[in-house]
Amino acid sequence: MSEEESKRKKPEKRKVGRSLVNRSHLEGLRRAWAEKDLVLFLGAGVSKPYGIPTWKDLVLEIVFDQTDLARRLESIDLPFRRSLASWLVDYYEYDPIILARVVKNEIRRRASRSRREEDPHALFLEKVRQHLYPKHPPTPHEPTTLTAVADFIKKSGDQKGVAAVVSFNYDDLLERKLDGGIDFRPVWSARRSRERSLPILHPHGFLPQKGDVEECRLVFTEDDYHGLTTSVFHWALTSIVNYLRHNTVLFIGLSMLDPNLRRLLDASYVFGEIPAHWQIQKRHKIAPAEVRNVLRDIRDRARRFRKEMDIPPPDDIPELKEPVRAILEQADAYDRNLFESMGVKTIWVEDYDDIPALLDQISSPE
Repeated sequence: MSEEESKRKKPEKRKVGRSLVNRSHLEGLRRAWAEKDLVLFLGAGVSKPYGIPTWKDLVLEIVFDQTDLARRLESIDLPFRRSLASWLVDYYEYDPIILARVVKNEIRRRASRSRREEDPHALFLEKVRQHLYPKHPPTPHEPTTLTAVADFIKKSGDQKGVAAVVSFNYDDLLERKLDGGIDFRPVWSARRSRERSLPILHPHGFLPQKGDVEECRLVFTEDDYHGLTTSVFHWALTSIVNYLRHNTVLFIGLSMLDPNLRRLLDASYVFGEIPAHWQIQKRHKIAPAEVRNVLRDIRDRARRFRKEMDIPPPDDIPELKEPVRAILEQADAYDRNLFESMGVKTIWVEDYDDIPALLDQISSPE
């Protein structure tokens, strides 16, 4: 086979659930597992099936709760409240990170005006915890990504498996799933332990559903993020960069849209090195039932743009299904190329339900 033919040869694939995964991706992650070099970075997608809100939804729920509007929305169930809040932010282009600062300041202001002696910080943490854990959590069909991650970690030993976990979530769902199955320790501050148990770092803070939280510092508002990212020797940044430089990282449940995370990836990546990290992402697709609504939305946007630019409508309305499909494929390519430039390869799955099968293949020999 010539060099040119070799370049054109498609990578060998392995069937994982309904997804086809490059064999080289599996082999790289298996090597990291066998050498106990693998570190998991977990995001909101891991906890979402259990009713844990995303940071954006959490902010908006507390915003509504802190205003007189809360009484008027009491009769509306949680999904509709979240939908209303999401619509408000998108329609008027509100920035949730600004609203988060409003929330924190309002809670502290109310605490300072209260006749009771209340610690504003403790009150803020309790308010966040109150909205973080749903009163009636759903019971998703298992295995979920969370249970698969917990089982994956439990297979670790002294010489193989997961070396550490970095969870950007406030919740303790993973810790509860691991309880009794493996020795671990949550880490949410600069205090260090000599224990050899598995560290589960919470760079943005840790709010267990039960117990004392007064010592916790949440990265919740814009100024909190500034404090995290501008401190060169912040314990969380030091740990994250260390893992990115010296370990193989698997990103699960993260959209990778956080500019702070991308900044750390850029800072830790040496150009020309083979990417040592992987992210799991779902391909850009539109469900058949949603196609009609998407096409209608595109046509409505086109009409608005024509009106703004004073351009008359075309003689014929173009067929949009094929252009939409092409754009979605291009979006896959953009994401793949973007993150490879930061040292992260992409494992595409057809559905997040394939993640348990993928983790099982990583931890199981051929």
